[in-house]
Amino acid sequence: MIITDHDSVAGGLAGRKAARRYKEFKVIPGAEVTSRSGHILAVGIENNVPRSLTVEETVERIHDLGGIAVASHPFSSRVRPSLGEECLKTDGVEVFNATNRGDSNSRALFLAQTHGRRGTAGSDAHWHRTVGNAGIVCEDPLEDIPHGRARLFGEYTSTWNMTVFNFRQLASALANRPLWK
Repeated sequence: MIITDHDSVAGGLAGRKAARRYKEFKVIPGAEVTSRSGHILAVGIENNVPRSLTVEETVERIHDLGGIAVASHPFSSRVRPSLGEECLKTDGVEVFNATNRGDSNSRALFLAQTHGRRGTAGSDAHWHRTVGNAGIVCEDPLEDIPHGRARLFGEYTSTWNMTVFNFRQLASALANRPLWK
């Protein structure tokens, strides 16, 4: 399992530590880095990457930290900004995001295939009900994603779960409190 919190490796590092109790379970830490142009998944890093860098600078920092850079939901209509065609500057493109809808994923898939970029999938889970809705299956994501050896799976997050999540986000923002308390 790859755990990537927004702009922080803390969740992934905590997940990796907790996973040590389970023989067959492995957690790879990372972060969903906010570049100037959109989100980039930094897979396999243990230190934070600064926000608001260019796509090129973000990818370079991720590589310097030993990770790989995957464009996250590059054509999302719900997240702004989104990378769009700048996703081609990364090591891979998220071609299926469980919280996007068909057109956004179709555009990402078409662009990745047209330009020979490796595809990934992700649940974009911001709460427990949506963990595992989509993802990849492989032995070593750091090696397998760039070489096209990851098998993708996924189903869309239900409209109900998206509505409940959006309501929880709104209520949290209005209360100026963390979402998870």
